[in-house]
Amino acid sequence: MAAQVHLRLLSLPGQDGLQACWLRINDGRIVSDLKLGSLANAADDLAGNAAVVYVPGQDVLLTQIKLPDNRRKQLINALPYAMEDELIDEVDSLHCVLGSKVEPGLYNVAVIAHEKMRFWLDTLESAGIRVLRLLPDTLLPPYEKDSWGVFSEHNLDQMLVRTNLEQGFVCSRENLITFIQKAAAQEGSTPTKIKLFHCESIDESALEVAVSGLSELEWIDQPQIEDALSLLTLKNEATDLNLLQGRYAPRSRMGQHLRPWYSSAALLVLLLLTGLVANIIQYYSLQAKNSELEQEIITTFRQTFPEIKRIVNPQAQMRHHLSRLRGSSKQGPSFAKMLATIAPLAKGIKGLKIQNLRYQKGQMELLIELPDLQTLERFKQALSSRSPWNVELKSANSTDNKVQGRMLIYEK
Repeated sequence: MAAQVHLRLLSLPGQDGLQACWLRINDGRIVSDLKLGSLANAADDLAGNAAVVYVPGQDVLLTQIKLPDNRRKQLINALPYAMEDELIDEVDSLHCVLGSKVEPGLYNVAVIAHEKMRFWLDTLESAGIRVLRLLPDTLLPPYEKDSWGVFSEHNLDQMLVRTNLEQGFVCSRENLITFIQKAAAQEGSTPTKIKLFHCESIDESALEVAVSGLSELEWIDQPQIEDALSLLTLKNEATDLNLLQGRYAPRSRMGQHLRPWYSSAALLVLLLLTGLVANIIQYYSLQAKNSELEQEIITTFRQTFPEIKRIVNPQAQMRHHLSRLRGSSKQGPSFAKMLATIAPLAKGIKGLKIQNLRYQKGQMELLIELPDLQTLERFKQALSSRSPWNVELKSANSTDNKVQGRMLIYEK
């Protein structure tokens, strides 16, 4: 199974434009170093591989809403109007994403400004990065049932807090305790456990007071966790949430890009159809001409060979009869001719013994025995220079101070 690329978009202080960090994960194990750089650097490293992309969570509102149970496609279409009273901004300027069902009539929801979605996707596309899924980085901390995950972003001075499978929030470090108290009240009950990753700077006593001692605090410091992306290797419940819905779904987005090319595509189809019609007309014209030529060949064949009554393939039959008339079938050199040429040469080589001789269709194969390799080579050179044939040494073996060679002699 190929490693999957996970890429996170970052707005780092003092940096122009978006930066990114990325790594590869295979079967829950990190199989590459965590890399940080521009989107152009990331695109070069990804080499065309699609990535699961995480966008800044502070730009994504994760909430829940009550909806009548219905088909998911109908719920997605009705979602913006159902949330109209819950949002301050105009609903037309917001992209509403339907998440999973929490319970009958209650669904997880994500809300993002269309402006942000277009900016992220256009920037990624311009860099040449293909997006497999788009998620808020709020969901990077691990989640288990009845447990919250908190990750401290030292470089960005922010905290990622995941309170549910598809719920969470982003806040500054100094406001963490206040936000946790507020989130616990909204959820209706505090979690059984809160796991804190790299949160050494948080006041443990103040946090224990904030959760009223009802939640167990587990402080986790793992040096291998360099960024929130590294948390993906920890035990975690998977989520199907994907911000690429509605107009941003892969097919819809592709259609938006292809729409300006529709007129050009129609013109191309018209040109192809015109060319096809022209080719069909030419085909039938050539077929008629071919029939005329076939008839002329048959007429010529009958005039040339009137004794032949059955004509199946006039071209092949004519070639065959012309070959017979010209006596063009060639035979290789005869056995007697080859033997008469080879025998005197063999007799002149001291110590040469012919152990086996075979002749077939103008080719002679000799199995000979000689005192040494030099004598074998001398005999081969003598045959090559004094006969009009090719001489090929097929094999040579040395045993008991003797050399046994196999030669093939055939016409050039």
